[in-house]
Amino acid sequence: MKSALLVILFALPLAGRSQSSASAEVAGQGNAPRKVSVYRPGVAVMVHGGTAGLGGGVAVALHRRLNLRVGVNAFSYQTRILSGKDTEDLQIGFDVKASLKSANLLLDLYPFKNLGLHLTGGLYYNLNEMTFFGKPTKDVKFNDVVFTVDEVGTLDGKASFNKTAPYVGLGWGQPFLKNRFKVSFDAGFFYMQSPKISFRTTNMLEPSSDQGAVIEQNLAPVKYYPIVNIGLSYNLGKFW
Repeated sequence: MKSALLVILFALPLAGRSQSSASAEVAGQGNAPRKVSVYRPGVAVMVHGGTAGLGGGVAVALHRRLNLRVGVNAFSYQTRILSGKDTEDLQIGFDVKASLKSANLLLDLYPFKNLGLHLTGGLYYNLNEMTFFGKPTKDVKFNDVVFTVDEVGTLDGKASFNKTAPYVGLGWGQPFLKNRFKVSFDAGFFYMQSPKISFRTTNMLEPSSDQGAVIEQNLAPVKYYPIVNIGLSYNLGKFW
């Protein structure tokens, strides 16, 4: 009888302790934080800037590893280029204007589902063009005869490119991972073929009017336009 009482006395504290442990474990499970998915598909808006100009666009999540991007880019700048040295008899100053306008349709493939690294392919609708206007910077003396700037003449031309340009590149940034705001980086090139040159001259420079074909030949290697972009995106979430 005494032995049975001793066993009961020792068993009661152990049972109480095991019940407390079980209750604490259940309570801990109830208070455990819910796991939030790092992938949030939907639609994202973007702004970016780079060698194609300034612009914006929209990204749509098609799959965990595949996004569709549509964007537009625009920029223009002017500069002045001098052909020949100031000490030469004939020096021509060119006013050059570059107009960058394009739209793009791109697919981003993500080899690793939880990383921003992506391979990109698609098309650019290329409206880039360059215009130039040149005339002598001073009167020209030839065989003791002086010709004024207007008498020498002017050069007027334009370089245009093929409108459809395939693009390949790679980058970093996945607008549908974790935070709504994401920074992105892209680098690649599109193939725009050799430029077409239209060339017009006046007065004494008219014999140079056939130089357009020569310029095209010299610019033939300039077929690839480099693209480097830095952007910012905001994930709007799903609309469906």
